[in-house]
Amino acid sequence: MMLRSLQVCLVPLVLTFISVCSDAMRATAQTIYPFAGNYRTTVNIESISGNVSKVFEVGVSDDAPYDLGLYEGLTYSVLDTNGNLTFNNNPAVFGVQGFPLGYILFGDGTNKLFATSDASASVNFENLTAKGSGVVNITDGEGIFKNATSTLLFSEEDIVILGETITLKGQALVSGFIEVPQEIPETTTITPLISIGLIGASFLLHRRYRRFAG
Repeated sequence: MMLRSLQVCLVPLVLTFISVCSDAMRATAQTIYPFAGNYRTTVNIESISGNVSKVFEVGVSDDAPYDLGLYEGLTYSVLDTNGNLTFNNNPAVFGVQGFPLGYILFGDGTNKLFATSDASASVNFENLTAKGSGVVNITDGEGIFKNATSTLLFSEEDIVILGETITLKGQALVSGFIEVPQEIPETTTITPLISIGLIGASFLLHRRYRRFAG
């Protein structure tokens, strides 16, 4: 009876240990990189169908960290009668087909960020200025940003140069935090810990059995 009682007491201990190890396998840690960069931007808006345009943008920064001083992107826009621009990476949203999906790429070295964006802008055709804002949705990266995710905010002010292709030249501020998950511990790392726990529990059970048997 005494042996069975000890077994009943030790079972929760062993199960608890295994549960803790299992939680460790599932746990994920985040490395968070604060980000802020001022970019000199050039945006070329080229009409492709009615009020829908293809938009190419390039930005250069002297203060962006992590070697992300260059970014470029392709997106699409629709202009309403009030001078409001709405941007989307998917041209099908605006009813046009046969064009590639848009993208945003930060960095031209080891560290890179891949992203899409949601943005809007207002163009004043009287004084030829524009203001825009939106979010940059990071989907992945390279270098220290492998598997990165997060949302950065940006705001932009431009002067407008009219022509067959409308050009916006100005300044954009991009800021926020970049989250990068760390690797989860492998099963081979956790299994020995579980084995040690089981061996220790068995040893304790054997000692107590010998004490009561003697």
